[in-house]
Amino acid sequence: MATEINGKNSQGVEKIAASFDDAMILTGFGVYNVVHMLLSGVILMGMIMQSLALGYVLPAAKCDLGITTQQQGLLSAIPFLAIILMSYFWGYLGDTRGRKPVMLCAMLASALFSILASFSPDTPSFAVLFFLSAIFMSGSTAVVYTYIGEFNNLHHRDKMVAFGSSFVGIGSVVLPAVSWLILPLEFEFHIPFLGIYYRSWRLLVVACTLPYICASLFLYYAPESPKFLNAIGHQEECLDVLQKMYSVNKWKAQNTFPVYTIISQNTKTTEVRNSGIGGLLRSMKDQTVPLFKMPLLPWTCLTCFVQFGIFATANGFYVWFPTILNSLLNHTGNETRICDILNAPRLNDTIAECIDTLNVETFERSIYIGLVFCSMYIIVGFLVDYIGKKLILIVILSVTGACGIGAHLAQDPSIGVMLFAIFQMCGACIGLMNAVSVELFPTKLRAMAICLAMMMGRVGSMIGSNLIGFLLDSNCAVSFYLFGGIIIVNGLVCFTLPSKNRMTKNNTNIEPTQFQTHEPA
Repeated sequence: MATEINGKNSQGVEKIAASFDDAMILTGFGVYNVVHMLLSGVILMGMIMQSLALGYVLPAAKCDLGITTQQQGLLSAIPFLAIILMSYFWGYLGDTRGRKPVMLCAMLASALFSILASFSPDTPSFAVLFFLSAIFMSGSTAVVYTYIGEFNNLHHRDKMVAFGSSFVGIGSVVLPAVSWLILPLEFEFHIPFLGIYYRSWRLLVVACTLPYICASLFLYYAPESPKFLNAIGHQEECLDVLQKMYSVNKWKAQNTFPVYTIISQNTKTTEVRNSGIGGLLRSMKDQTVPLFKMPLLPWTCLTCFVQFGIFATANGFYVWFPTILNSLLNHTGNETRICDILNAPRLNDTIAECIDTLNVETFERSIYIGLVFCSMYIIVGFLVDYIGKKLILIVILSVTGACGIGAHLAQDPSIGVMLFAIFQMCGACIGLMNAVSVELFPTKLRAMAICLAMMMGRVGSMIGSNLIGFLLDSNCAVSFYLFGGIIIVNGLVCFTLPSKNRMTKNNTNIEPTQFQTHEPA
């Protein structure tokens, strides 16, 4: 333990100078960590509701906005496109300007543009405003996993990131539940100067911003990450945060915290003066290049590849989930495979009228599947400390990938839906992969590394949602074989991850300035 006895408080109790990790352990684990995890969880819930809301909004808005099937697929990719374009930039800001201010500003701006999008009179204006909302939504997406992990010591970090990630599952339950409450409402408020009727789908767009608004209010009073404060040399502010954590967790006065100073691990400080676009680009380059050099390059490639596969499968199929589930619920013929049911409408050449309602059972089934999804996150949170992230990733990805292939082969639609639901559980590994990244990468590169992996994941989401839509119409079976196989390969790749002890050791060795090219501004 990197500590030294050097001082006493007013009661004569000896205090020590400690490294940051040792000081974090001395803060204990308790109410503070749980409350912080809940705050971060609400941010994640807002992110998933904003990202996937279009799966329920667009079918209800297609008559008002005149959205075609092709446009629906393109619009569904807007959140993913925005995150692809901006996650890299938000990651840079998170590493250089701080976790809290980036998330706070981004969430408020995202909520504002979503509310404006609810008043859109046509498809182009809706697309532009929702794209702007998604740009800022990607800010919280880029930083929140780092923010969760950096408030917990090494003994509890994994499970708290996993529990925080469970709010993604909770969001997948809340979204269809809120949609079920709002979309069936039959009301119309005419707004003459916009030439629109404010209907239920517009209200749903606003409702999906509430988690962000609530989280912003609480985040305003929350502290900056102590890990970040320590990394930029603000030891006094870092110590103040640690004292508050200790006081809440231990139910003791702050001045009884047994650490009087944090030992700086930085042996060298490189100052970079940024000015203008050129300085910004140079700084981003300095923040990124170490990720593509040894010894970090293999882990950068691995995390990006695995997140690409998980996002492409989980989010790609989720975008089309209401359509798939509606087709299955409306099927009245003999038992047959899912793809046979989805291909049946192509045999009917009649032109249907514009229908903007969803089968009520679609919401109900979505909630059930979301509950299973959420349960998977919680189970992972309890198991991660006992069996480790590596084994959980290998097992979940391998099993869910096999279930994806089995969903197509099942002759009973009910069994097919059950296997399809398990297939979606691969999304529970997103948080685990981010927890792995927290340990694989040093503090000042951590947010950038996670953002890069998440950006690749969003590329997978965009490619997956459009490719799955194309394959479901042209060759349905290929979509299940292809993406089920990708998830199985992801599971096999995770065999190359180091054990937990090795990850912790490697992270400790890298933490100093070996790969830190500049101090955050």
